[in-house]
This record gives sequence, structure tokens and C-alpha cells, in this order.
Amino acid sequence: MGDAEDQDEQRGQLLSLGVRPDRVRFDAGLQGTRHRLPNRDALLDELTSGDTVVVTGLERLARSAAELGEITTVIRDRKARLRVGGTVYDPATEAGRTAFELFSRVFPDFEAGIYELRLTGPRKQAKAAGRYPGGQPKLTAEQRRQLYELYMSGSETVAQLQKRFGLSRSGVYMQIQRERETQTHQASS
Repeated sequence: MGDAEDQDEQRGQLLSLGVRPDRVRFDAGLQGTRHRLPNRDALLDELTSGDTVVVTGLERLARSAAELGEITTVIRDRKARLRVGGTVYDPATEAGRTAFELFSRVFPDFEAGIYELRLTGPRKQAKAAGRYPGGQPKLTAEQRRQLYELYMSGSETVAQLQKRFGLSRSGVYMQIQRERETQTHQASS
């Protein structure tokens, strides 16, 4: 279904829900979460106490649970109502306050938790396999200490240390910095 067909269907559904034709707004062609939705944002800016925001589904109001939380907080704070299909959520009623609490706090926290869970398992597996972050260290702690001592004593050049430890020039300096930090931390402990 194209944007025009989708808009026509949405318009028909909104009109059947009692929305006046001059109050129907769309933000067509803006996909993804990077784009602001100017018509929706203007609707929220104009919202006053007693108004009702009407949508056919929550996915028409927001593109993520976090965004839904932000939008429903604005609606609640302006003492307006939210109508999703045939159900009206009024923040002045106990049931409405509960729904707005779900929309504005529980759902975004839930989505963030699910996202974290989706990443945690693969991260642990990758870390155990030495692929996260950045793979296994190039040098053991003992090799790094040895490289540092050779560098500090001046007995080998950076080029010699590169060859000896199989590192790039920046890798040698990174290992020196890491060892310096380790020794500074141990000295302060």
C-alpha cells in the first residue's frame, strides 16, 4: 500500500471516529526516527486542556516506546485526552492516569530493557570468544611490562620494539601508555 492509499484509509478511519476533516494531519514520507514529524509536533504545540488527540493506533502517534512516552507526557501535562481507536484515555480519571503511566513510563522502560537483553547475550558470547570489544589483547601483561621497560631504558628503538612484538608504531605507543597507566594506578593504590 502506497502513502496515498494509506493516507486515504487513515483519513476515512479518523473521520469515522469523529475527527473533523480540517483537523486531520499527516506526516507522509518521513520514515525512521531521525526525522521530526512537523504536523504531529504542531498538533502537540497547539494542544490545550480538554482537547482530544485521536489516532487509529499508537504506531500512528509515535515510532518508538520512548517517543510514545514523550508524546503522552505532553498530552497528559496539557490535560488533554488521547483516543486510540474507540478507547479514550483521560488523565483526569484513574483509568486514564494508569494508561498514561503505562504509555509514558512503563512502555519506554520495557523497550529499553528488551533492547539491553537483546544485546547482553551476544555481547557476553562475543566477549568470551575474544571478539568484543576489539578482540584479544596483542600482548600479555608481562610482554607489555617488558616492552615498557625496554622503551624507558632506551635500549631499543620504537622500530625495534615494533618488530620484536609484532605491533604497529601506534600499537607500541598504545601499549606504553597502557603500562604507564597500570603502573600509575598500582602506585596510587
